[in-house]
Amino acid sequence: MTKDKKKKRPYICTMKDEKEIRYAQDALYVLSGKWRMPVVLALYNGLSRYREIAQSIPGITFAMLSKELQVMELNNLVVRTEDPDFPKNVQYKLTDYCESLYPIVEYLITWGKQHRKVISAG
Repeated sequence: MTKDKKKKRPYICTMKDEKEIRYAQDALYVLSGKWRMPVVLALYNGLSRYREIAQSIPGITFAMLSKELQVMELNNLVVRTEDPDFPKNVQYKLTDYCESLYPIVEYLITWGKQHRKVISAG
């Protein structure tokens, strides 16, 4: 084996062990899936009622929206409030914690645009 093949690859960012990779996987889990970002976008745009959110996302079923909102609530991305005087009035809102994702999402958009250019040029 040559010297070059024995040479270690440099770390990407500060990735030094599996624990750090798990942090990245956690972040990707929270953001991944077909419906997670459209739900965040709907809530970001001021929609708060279940039916409004569902109608703003073409193709999503009520069951899938319900599942997504539950997962997002467990991850402290949305808060669900129910009016005690009117039981059918349930609203959802992004948490301040979820809003901390905005710079990351903006960077993902920028990277996605660049990636499409690279792929289409190839």
